[in-house]
Amino acid sequence: MINIMLVDDDVPMIKYLQQLINWEEHGLNVVGTSFSSVKALEMFKQYKPDLVISDIGLPQMNGLELAAELKQIKPDVRMIFLTCHEDFHYAQKAIQLNADSYLIKDELTKEQLEESLKNSINKMIETSVSVEDLSYKEILNRNIEILKHSLFDRLIKRDEPEMLIQFAKKLDISWQYPSFIIGTGHLSISTFMEKYSYQDLSVIKYGFYNIASDIAKKYHGMTFFNEEESIVFVYNYRQNIKFDHHQYLQSLLLEIQQKIIELLGLEISFIYGRQSYDIKNVGFVFKPMIHNRYRFFYNTVPILIWDKETKQSAFCPISRLLDKEMGELVIAVKEKDSKKVKEIIKVITQTSTEKNFDPEELKKVLARRIRLIELQYIESGNEEFYSFLEECSRLSDVVNLVENKLTQLIHLNGKLDGASAREPKLQEIDEYIVQNLSKNVTSTDMAAHLYLNPSYFSRYFKRLTGENFTDYVHRFKIGVAVKILEQTGESVEEVALKCGYSDRTYFSKVFKKYTKMTPREYRARIHY
Repeated sequence: MINIMLVDDDVPMIKYLQQLINWEEHGLNVVGTSFSSVKALEMFKQYKPDLVISDIGLPQMNGLELAAELKQIKPDVRMIFLTCHEDFHYAQKAIQLNADSYLIKDELTKEQLEESLKNSINKMIETSVSVEDLSYKEILNRNIEILKHSLFDRLIKRDEPEMLIQFAKKLDISWQYPSFIIGTGHLSISTFMEKYSYQDLSVIKYGFYNIASDIAKKYHGMTFFNEEESIVFVYNYRQNIKFDHHQYLQSLLLEIQQKIIELLGLEISFIYGRQSYDIKNVGFVFKPMIHNRYRFFYNTVPILIWDKETKQSAFCPISRLLDKEMGELVIAVKEKDSKKVKEIIKVITQTSTEKNFDPEELKKVLARRIRLIELQYIESGNEEFYSFLEECSRLSDVVNLVENKLTQLIHLNGKLDGASAREPKLQEIDEYIVQNLSKNVTSTDMAAHLYLNPSYFSRYFKRLTGENFTDYVHRFKIGVAVKILEQTGESVEEVALKCGYSDRTYFSKVFKKYTKMTPREYRARIHY
């Protein structure tokens, strides 16, 4: 019997998985389930199952981080990932993590789950040897990313050259020439936000790394590293006046850019030093690249040379220089004037570029103003936007993010001014949720009701409301629950069941997420 563990912070999803198939008929024994990645880690230490099915979007520690921890404990554990993000399949073929399969939650069927489990079982049979008997090559493949990170860390810390070269050789990395160039690659945050959520950032970054590494196999001397700060590449070569190494390098980077657009739909940029270094001094150029992340804040060129400019102008403090524009933004959103918003942002962009405003200060000024605008329409803002804004290292990304955010607020302002102007489809969606209030309504159910393709519906709904369908349903149901608690004497358990939450603890957790208090605390407050 193969032992298996299920991990997902969505209680209904755990129950759906448990009931979807007869696990014992497939030779599988579910030894445990967990709604928390932290608790899942402790449970894994106790049971050491052979296979784990885990959601990617877990709080505290996401599914990818959890998988890394589990593989430290049991290197041969098999992983199947779940995701509720409708666009994730778009990046699937680019992201080659050490997992057996990826399943879209809203589209998951009995047949898909059985096929994935069959695939994992076959892989277990193929590799059914003890860890002690694994060959050096197998151990290397399982730990290659950890070892590459260690190699890069030693490179930056200027370890002994001979030791570095030998260590690299063990990882099938040939650093046989005296000259090295180092550079970094970065995702465009604004194009990322259009397609993915913030919690997908590490996953898509890993996809970027895998695509780049795969293409680099055709280019001699090129190695990519997936570091926390950015994707990093090291180019090792022999000086030759007859060969243009920089043209060679740019050809590779351009090919990667085109492939990332094709597979992930994202724009990326690269920065590298044109000057070559010996292996002992590579760290000298990398550290300022990371620490001075805003050096090219006002540049729009996709491939930049770090040491092309010898001096960098000091950034100018903003003080109150943008007060007029910030005030005008508030009025433009209130008046629902999208054209005016674009004009103001264009002025802010031109002024910031001309005066070389400090990027950190500029982002803080914009964030503060947007929070003030946002509070006029909703009780609490979407922190994901501010997390994305903090990640931006280019003005173009900042501008696109801010413009999209203000456009959303104008749309929200319009909805608040006249509920009768709502999209007919959204009204139909609300009616369906009300009619099926005591059920777990999924985006697949809703798509079938509207006679739409599930993937199309998910994208359509995100454009329509600015949030995914699961969040919308939770928010809607909690709104109904609030009214029931205010107007009746029904118990919390009765309200939970009426709104489709069979688990009272989970209901309380969701209720608190949207109201900042538990159902009992809410009822106590209104009857105080």
